[in-house]
Amino acid sequence: MNTLETDMEMNIKKDIVVIGAGPIGCYAAYLLAKSGHQVSVYEEHAELGSPIQCTGILTGEFDKFNFPKDSFLVNTINKIEVYSPKQKTTIQQKDYIICRRRFDNFLADLAKKEGAKIFLSHSFVRKEGRQLIIKDLLNKVEKNISPDVVIAADGPLSPTAKAYGFYYHQRKNYYGIQATVKGNFDSQMIKTYFGNEVCPNLFAWIVPESSTIARVGLATTKNTRHYFDRFMQEHNFIALGIQAGTIPVYHPKQKLKKDNCYAVGDASTYVKATTLGGIVPGLKQAEILVDCINNNKDYEREVKHLRKQMWTHLQIHKILNKFSDKDWDSLLSYINQPKIQKIFESYTRDNPIPLVTKTLLKEPRLLYFTKYLF
Repeated sequence: MNTLETDMEMNIKKDIVVIGAGPIGCYAAYLLAKSGHQVSVYEEHAELGSPIQCTGILTGEFDKFNFPKDSFLVNTINKIEVYSPKQKTTIQQKDYIICRRRFDNFLADLAKKEGAKIFLSHSFVRKEGRQLIIKDLLNKVEKNISPDVVIAADGPLSPTAKAYGFYYHQRKNYYGIQATVKGNFDSQMIKTYFGNEVCPNLFAWIVPESSTIARVGLATTKNTRHYFDRFMQEHNFIALGIQAGTIPVYHPKQKLKKDNCYAVGDASTYVKATTLGGIVPGLKQAEILVDCINNNKDYEREVKHLRKQMWTHLQIHKILNKFSDKDWDSLLSYINQPKIQKIFESYTRDNPIPLVTKTLLKEPRLLYFTKYLF
């Protein structure tokens, strides 16, 4: 390698800090370290993947990342049964059920093998000019760091984005509760329940890990525990363990960059507003960000196609939020048609744009629901 090539290589290497060692932060750290950057990841919790605040459902879109799944895969699903108060439909679709603890550790191990350093029990405290103050929670000492690039991957309330002044305070969060339960389940089928008495503004779910164990939960903007307890009682479930968490709804006014700081994952609200799933879009977002850092591209511009998907999810979410139980019944009756079923079976939930356009072409009566956008 000649001197000019060496200088060019040195110029592209950056000191990068990732705040948050969830799957999106660790994946970004892996890609950045693999690109030759010096990467440090700071995580306030003592264990990776803990506490669990995710159902762990990944659509078939996850196959595009080509990860070996053996270390974190719990179950593979091939159909979803959807219930409204008076209707039911079944959609053939592949989903993966994963162990979040093992998945997070899998991505962290990838990052560490490429040279990234991960510091557990280290919390972001504040920003002072170009410096970040990080606290070692075990030794109760603070240290100052001055990275070239900061990546906020620290969840829906992102202290890092707030410190940099680009956290959009009008964003909305859902509050989810989930339990692990015993019972008799179709191990290949997820069940979802819609209706204002069951779970207003979203849905309840039964996600099997096996034929005898399932993850049962729901999420709402308020009174989550009330609806969760009632759903558990109606199905005679007894919780073996309970998890809870905050899930953001995508907000189009949320900025993704300010100064030398970028936001990804929940910190950026890049979560599907229809299902509150954020892993697949977050992993895609991390890939886009790393390409932007490596090649000096505009992050806000390069993420535009993903933003369109998030925006479409949000518009669907706005419509569904105003549904009556009768509307839910009507929607499921339309989806029950073979011509609509075929469309739903051809596309994953991650990109709703073809789902919307093709279903409207096949079933114009669905346009009736667009009145709720206004």
